[in-house]
Amino acid sequence: MDTNTLSPKVAAATIASAHAGNRNLSTDPKRMAVIKVWDAMFRGARKYVESEKFLAVHNMPHIVGVTGACENTDTLFTIDWYDGKKMFLPQSNQLYIEMLTQKVESGRVYGEIQSFRKELKADNRRLAQFSLFEIEHLGGLDELIGHLSAIVASAAKQVSQDCAKELALFDRKAEDLAALTFKRMTYADAVELLKTEGFPELVWGDDLEAPHEGRLTELMGPMFVTHYPADIKFFNMRNNDDDPRVVNSTDLLLPLAGESAGAAEREFDGAKLRHKLETSSMLAGLIRQGMKLEDFEWYLSFHEENEVALHSGAGVGMARVAQFILGQTDIRDCVPFLINRENVI
Repeated sequence: MDTNTLSPKVAAATIASAHAGNRNLSTDPKRMAVIKVWDAMFRGARKYVESEKFLAVHNMPHIVGVTGACENTDTLFTIDWYDGKKMFLPQSNQLYIEMLTQKVESGRVYGEIQSFRKELKADNRRLAQFSLFEIEHLGGLDELIGHLSAIVASAAKQVSQDCAKELALFDRKAEDLAALTFKRMTYADAVELLKTEGFPELVWGDDLEAPHEGRLTELMGPMFVTHYPADIKFFNMRNNDDDPRVVNSTDLLLPLAGESAGAAEREFDGAKLRHKLETSSMLAGLIRQGMKLEDFEWYLSFHEENEVALHSGAGVGMARVAQFILGQTDIRDCVPFLINRENVI
């Protein structure tokens, strides 16, 4: 951010806020503890995927076309590209890496990127930049949930082994993270449960918000909610064969952090994929913003011109995982560098 373009008062407030959000990096014990926890957390996550023969994909794009969006295109950061062309900072690289599952020997890939969201609020849940740990593999939803469970459990276990002193600064016991387990519930059952737990107005088809997720994890602990309505999810999620109203998807909900991973089987039939995009509310929104269907042509044509097997993938928001591991109500206390609307360096 160029503070020279701001009024002196606003510029001073921006700089002060940025310093407050990332203050005393080298001397604040809690900030240094967060850095060590993140180091262990990533080592644990990598330990699992490497043991399962996931191929690491490096140097993934951080300047993308609109195919770098994953759900909410309204929160894309725009870049003034060459010759006035509009490009974006990525929310996800899932469309780029999922096709690699069809080519690598193991059928399994993973990557680590920075995900950017133009969040208008700077609160205890939202960041403008955070680390995303993405996996894609040949196989279905059950296997995907197994991988996600193991990634988060391995990350937490590594922190419990290496960072007992750091966890104590946050009143967190290492033994509580040594062997995580996860419950599982369908979206439909979650809605019915929430109706009896203080949310009588909730109906099937509503998206689950932070208060809903918070209550579910209070009752269940770490958990997966599966089979969300297709209308509230990304266009390429595969519809369930028995109930096409829902997609074979899951969100990982963690106590205090809420939704920490979004995951799903990917539609692999080229004709179905094109139809899903053409009829999606996402495309309608993109067209209003000046984008077009042809921006996805490289992705659609790959599925139409090649034999594509069932594959699934997920993006794990590592800041939310860290928030759960540290047991904090405010995500701003759980990242090595705080980047949101009010904090830049």
